Amino acid sequence: MTVPVVAIFVAKPGAEARLEALFRSVIPATLAEAGCISYQLNRDLDDPRRFVWTEEWASRQALEQHLAAPHIAALFAQLPEHVESSQVIALGRVAGGRA
Repeated sequence: MTVPVVAIFVAKPGAEARLEALFRSVIPATLAEAGCISYQLNRDLDDPRRFVWTEEWASRQALEQHLAAPHIAALFAQLPEHVESSQVIALGRVAGGRA
């Protein structure tokens, strides 16, 4: 069973452009990871400080390997300077198709 993930990050005021650049920088390496089915960065249309990742991983193990990957560890080390709040939610699919 695949593991969908939603991750929400709210940028500190004035940090939106830098946070977007940091997020964009990890996309190519993440898409190349084993077990990555989809990895999409989105931005809230009503709140430009809110970035929402929608992801899907082949397994919980693939997600855990992603979170431990060097490019993600380096990203996470930089986030406190730019992020006001964050939430990462690993989900279990109940019904329906891809979101």
